[in-house]
Amino acid sequence: MINLDWFQPYDGTFYSIGVIYAAVCNLPHDIRFKRENLLVLGLLPGPNEVSLHKINHYIAPIVNELELLWSGITLNQTFECQNGKNIRAALVLISCDIPAARKICGHISALVSCHRCMKRANYEDHQHNFAGMEDMENWFITRDSTEHRRNALAWRSCNSTNSRKNFVSEKGVRWSELLRLPYFDPIRFIIVDPMHCLFLGIARWIMKRIWIDECVLTLNDLKQIQEKMNQFKIPADLGQIPGNIERGKGFRTIQLISGEFSL
Repeated sequence: MINLDWFQPYDGTFYSIGVIYAAVCNLPHDIRFKRENLLVLGLLPGPNEVSLHKINHYIAPIVNELELLWSGITLNQTFECQNGKNIRAALVLISCDIPAARKICGHISALVSCHRCMKRANYEDHQHNFAGMEDMENWFITRDSTEHRRNALAWRSCNSTNSRKNFVSEKGVRWSELLRLPYFDPIRFIIVDPMHCLFLGIARWIMKRIWIDECVLTLNDLKQIQEKMNQFKIPADLGQIPGNIERGKGFRTIQLISGEFSL
């Protein structure tokens, strides 16, 4: 399973560094994501995030190794097999937030609501609008991985930047180096990342757009939440207790650490 994410290594300045890392799905779940069992596959230098298809330059060496692993390699010696062992491995999951997942798999984010169906968005009031469930018979159609590959190859064959832009606007697909893997399915292999979707997406949206903006939580309620949060002691590697909850901000920490208690 591969994940791609960016982080800010410095305080007081905008400098974004990306990390591509992998987890071995064969490991038991209780040790699968321990630091010593994660594989760092690549670092993407700053100061800005790598844009669009340029990320393929960083994925290509990883795909080269995955092709070898799919064919099979021989380990000279392992702890359990002193005489060596033949192994095979495959990439089976892409677990990232939506922008990163679509970058590395060749989808676009601008007007495409979902990478699994044909739902598209419109651009109204200078912002993307992904709402609306009318005309479901026209868009509630499963995307086809074979068609995605065909369109990705056609994008790669475009001979100018403008022709590629026009192709993306029409088809919503770019080339991804992951498509070199014969078994890779750019539709099915992308999973919903629970942290970004539930904690940083849905839960935060409920708190901000409904409970605060619709005045379900009053300023006095937010002040009480802040007082309760200030009583918490948390490990240093989990960050700090936000000091701006009473102003309706800082909800990422409260969601992940002590949301139920404080609410």
